[in-house]
Amino acid sequence: MIALVIAIAVIAGIALMKNANKIAKHELDQILGKNFTVQEVKLKWNKVEAKNVSYRNQEGKTIFHTDSLILSTDITALLKKNYNVSSATLVNPYLILEKDRSGEFKNPFPSRKENAEGKKSHEFRIQKIEIINGSLDYVDAEVSGEPVVTELRNIDIESDNVIFPLQDSFTNYRFTAKISGKLSAGTIKSEGKIALKSFDMDSKVEAKDLDVTHFKSYYQKKGSVVVKKGLLDLDMDLKIESGKVSAPGKAALRDLLFESENGANAKFLDLPLRSILTYLRENNDSIAFDFTLESNISDPKSSIISAVVQDMKAGIAERTGLKTVKTDASN
Repeated sequence: MIALVIAIAVIAGIALMKNANKIAKHELDQILGKNFTVQEVKLKWNKVEAKNVSYRNQEGKTIFHTDSLILSTDITALLKKNYNVSSATLVNPYLILEKDRSGEFKNPFPSRKENAEGKKSHEFRIQKIEIINGSLDYVDAEVSGEPVVTELRNIDIESDNVIFPLQDSFTNYRFTAKISGKLSAGTIKSEGKIALKSFDMDSKVEAKDLDVTHFKSYYQKKGSVVVKKGLLDLDMDLKIESGKVSAPGKAALRDLLFESENGANAKFLDLPLRSILTYLRENNDSIAFDFTLESNISDPKSSIISAVVQDMKAGIAERTGLKTVKTDASN
């Protein structure tokens, strides 16, 4: 998600840099099609600002909008085709990202057409990208039943030294956001480095107060006890290399409330509910455990969500003294 938002900022920024109003609009149309609109472009010697930038897909649905896109640069240098921008800022951007029933992500923008004359693209360098108060709706239709809509709000991102066309070299980033839940909002923050072309990462991720009831479609099985309330905290070192995810960390599941706590056969995450309730009563209503998240985002059969659920199950079982077998998340 971080890489996608930064890439969108870069693509829109490159188009807007190429000289003022009509030219910028023309470039944006070439990249994103006729459904891309810019209300106004203001040009100064050291700054270009686009107001109310929006994109509608073929169904007429707005999938991207930003109140303002500001590029700080030397316009005379741009006219000489020296595309080096000191900063790019998006204010109040919004993006919707969707996954279909088959597990494939829908490309929010059409691919840029190859240059008919075979000319090489100019290299653009943006020294700093800043996203202020962004919003993202992630719609996951792969789950059974109704799609899960996860809302990220108050997104703030800073990234340094981004080169387009995207490179395999690392760029530093800082990311914070709120994640909406049915009962409460959680927070997530991350800091580290990312290669925007390959999505390789080496970073730290911290999440607090995630509302587990919002994510029940990922772990709730038919016949298992219904979770009415619960919060998840986690802290991990995330590394992605050639699509392979390795993320050791610590997590805590707390303040759990179940719809029914009776029944000898009641289960949560395929684990005996009675044993979990006993542990919670004896440990301040919290289950803290270690985990190592492993997955492969390059493999369409591999599910990082399933891997998280399996790690939770194994961690809780170990902490509470129950036996379980950690299964392959790709099955």
